[in-house]
Amino acid sequence: MTYAPALQFTSVRTRVVDGKTLIGLKHTAKDSDGARASTGWVEMPPEDVEGLAKTLQDTMAEVGHK
Repeated sequence: MTYAPALQFTSVRTRVVDGKTLIGLKHTAKDSDGARASTGWVEMPPEDVEGLAKTLQDTMAEVGHK
């Protein structure tokens, strides 16, 4: 059985690069030994973040969460 890390929190930042706004996400979780593990920053334009939020909402609706 594969253990999935338990998400603790997600950090969000915004910055402007070459006049374009980017939104960054960084996830922090605990692994099976209780050690913290973090991803690097994933930066994307606002329209991609909107698509991600929609995908998450659709998935939550499919599994019955409100």
